[in-house]
Amino acid sequence: MKHPTSSIIAALALSTLGNSVCNAFTSVASNQRPSTATWMSEPSNTPATLVSQAAFVYGIDVLKADMGLEIIPEDQKPMYAIGKLEAELPLELVSGIRFSDCESVTLISQVRQDVVDATGLSSLDTIVAIRAGNDGEGNYAYYSDVRESSIQNTAQAFTEAINFAMANSLPSIELEINRLVPMMPSQEDL
Repeated sequence: MKHPTSSIIAALALSTLGNSVCNAFTSVASNQRPSTATWMSEPSNTPATLVSQAAFVYGIDVLKADMGLEIIPEDQKPMYAIGKLEAELPLELVSGIRFSDCESVTLISQVRQDVVDATGLSSLDTIVAIRAGNDGEGNYAYYSDVRESSIQNTAQAFTEAINFAMANSLPSIELEINRLVPMMPSQEDL
């Protein structure tokens, strides 16, 4: 993976369409490099590593409740898609991410701006896979699937990937991220 590339793949559109927009999603800086959106029905060489939408929404609700923020009522939640982001995280930026244990998933609760600019990561993303040591053909010397894992398992895999990269003089680790994206009705549907 070349430095830094990201693509968001709209993967699932589930739940019910409401009248309200989810304000839980933190947008990424406007100077971020362009993303490409593709539907999962298109052929892909890589299988999608996706979290359950119900677990993702519940995890965000847990984090919002812990922060004292208003939770969107069930009957007002929008339809969601789960996006996939692959990000190369340089080792000098690994301390710029904070995790939160949200019962059903581990979410990224805080991201320093330099990490956002370099990778496209955002608050409320969840890490589903951590990799290091790409051989150029899609094989990794270190790989851990942390989809819907506890904060302890996610942090352990994150640390192991960093240690592997350092021991092998690699400049970065790779993170596969899921992002909950609220879907908006078209003007024709209104």
